[in-house]
Amino acid sequence: MTGFGVVLFVFFVVLAIGIHEAGHFATAKWFKIKVDRFFIGFGPKLWSVKRGETEYGVSALPFGGYVRIAGMNPLEPVPIEDRPRAFRAKPPWQRAIVLAAGSITHFVVALFIIATILATVGEPDFDHPTLKLGTVGSSDATEVAPAEKAGLKPGDRIVSVAGKTVTEWTQVQEAIRERPSERVEIVVERAGRTLVFTPTLGKHERDGKEVGFLGVSPEFSVIDRSVPSAIGAAATDVGVGMKDSLIAFKNIFSPSTLGRLFKVAIGQQERRPTDPATIVGIGKTSGDLARKGDFVGLFLLIAGFNVFVGVANLLPLPPLDGGHLAVLGFEKISRREVDMRRLMPITAMVLTVFALLFILLLYTDIVNPLPGIPG
Repeated sequence: MTGFGVVLFVFFVVLAIGIHEAGHFATAKWFKIKVDRFFIGFGPKLWSVKRGETEYGVSALPFGGYVRIAGMNPLEPVPIEDRPRAFRAKPPWQRAIVLAAGSITHFVVALFIIATILATVGEPDFDHPTLKLGTVGSSDATEVAPAEKAGLKPGDRIVSVAGKTVTEWTQVQEAIRERPSERVEIVVERAGRTLVFTPTLGKHERDGKEVGFLGVSPEFSVIDRSVPSAIGAAATDVGVGMKDSLIAFKNIFSPSTLGRLFKVAIGQQERRPTDPATIVGIGKTSGDLARKGDFVGLFLLIAGFNVFVGVANLLPLPPLDGGHLAVLGFEKISRREVDMRRLMPITAMVLTVFALLFILLLYTDIVNPLPGIPG
């Protein structure tokens, strides 16, 4: 099942790329802008076919895609006969729609996935998780888990671990994993009462490292939603995801985060489930979710990935779509045209920074992968 989860995730990534480029393609065609190429992937061409004035094809490296629109690349001359249909010959509002269409498709895909899950499966009440006991992480399936030995019961809600208040399940996971074989104070709420337990955590090896386990997993009550309610809730979730993605971009380039990523890469610090990752790391998590049979979690991961990519493309940096939108906004305000060739050094710098970050994260995903999902 792990391999199936990875394949499913990769399939949806390629599909998302195709839908993104289709957004640019369809809006450009709608405004009668000439489109020379519609390709999935980069690098050497594997296959292509020409239909009308557009060449459609697939390239060897499935790390993105592109639509070549006449007049967008300042280094490519536009034949005289095509100039009335060139990108920069169109009104700013049409160009803005073409540029934004790619990212909008990601938000629509995420909205559809989340709304479908909420309307069919229901919405877990993440604000009030309770415990489900088991032998999660134990090397011996017959061994009584530390949670059960200590007296924790299904339905208990964890309030704090090792004196630290926890409000999210990932915080509980991290606190437990960091303390193999330690005696830890755990405060829970049970039927309106506050109880304190001090279990001795177990330990086991996961991804080549020794981590602690308690033998519990979260259990959430389900909120049923109608279709209109599901769409509304999904729209809110997408909005929150967009905000969280912006915060993530801000944080990842902070000196403290970059310093920690270097230490994680060389093995001086443990990898956290919340650490940034490339498609390799996210694919591994997809495989873990499929192995557990958690396909709701897998599709929510795909939805979150779409939101993140959509926001990334709207960052006001060349050569991203958001960089072109920023140029359009500047031209509208200043009432003068920007020579896109003068932005080439900035474009090269942005691409270099992103490439270096990608290499760092890819290396980390290989040598120090994200913690596996228990179960």
